[in-house]
Amino acid sequence: MWGGYAELARINAEFVVPVPKGMTLPQAMGIGTAGFTAMQSVMDLEQHGLKPGGREVVVTGAAGGVGSVAIAILAGLGYKVVASSGRAEQHDYLRGLGASEIIDRAVLSAPSKRPMEAERWAGAIDNVGGDTLAGLLRTMEIKGSIASCGVAGGPNVSTTVFPFILRGVNLLGIDSSRVANSRRREIWARIMRDLPMSVLDPITQVEPLSKVFELGEKILAGQVRGRTVIDIKG
Repeated sequence: MWGGYAELARINAEFVVPVPKGMTLPQAMGIGTAGFTAMQSVMDLEQHGLKPGGREVVVTGAAGGVGSVAIAILAGLGYKVVASSGRAEQHDYLRGLGASEIIDRAVLSAPSKRPMEAERWAGAIDNVGGDTLAGLLRTMEIKGSIASCGVAGGPNVSTTVFPFILRGVNLLGIDSSRVANSRRREIWARIMRDLPMSVLDPITQVEPLSKVFELGEKILAGQVRGRTVIDIKG
C-alpha cells in the first residue's frame, strides 16, 4: 500500500509465509525476526555437524531477543548451553531459559596474544561481534562452528587464519533478510516444533504505544531483555 501508510504496510511478497498451524499471531509477534534468526542459526549449526552431547554451546548477547530464544531452543534440544552476558541482574532469567552456566562477556572479549587457546566450544551463536567474536574463534573445538548474526560490539575482528586452517572452524554469517521462501517455511516449522510457546512468556514484554519513545531509549542503552512487542491499541 502506497500513500500515507506506505512506511507501515508495504513489504516484499517473497517475505510472507503463513503462520504455522497452532501458533497465534501474538506468539508470532513475540518470536519475530529475533526468534527466526535464532532458529536459523541453530539450523545452520546443525547442518555443519553440531549435535547434542558434545562440548558446550555458547550464546553471546544472551539477554537480547536472539540470544534469549536461542538459549531456549538449544536447551530444549538437549544441548549444554552457556550464556554470555554482562548483565548480572539477568542471570536468574537466563537460567530459567535453560542456560547451565553464565559467564561475563568480558571473559570472551579479553585480549590475548595467542592465535588459539584451549578448545572449549562445540558451537556458538554470536550476537556481539568485535573482540567477542575474536575470543570465540580462539577457543572453538576442531570443526566447531560459529553462527555470527550481530555486530553490537563492532564490525572489526582481530584474528588470524589459524582457527580456520589448523582447527577448521566454520564462521557462518546469518542474515535473516536473505532467506529463500522455502527455507523460511522450514525455519518457522522448526520453531513450531522445537520451541514450546510457553517459553515466550518470560521472553516477551508487551508495552503500550504510549511508551514507545521511552522504550527506544532503553533499547539503545541496552536495558531491555528478550522481545518487546508494542500494542498499537494501548
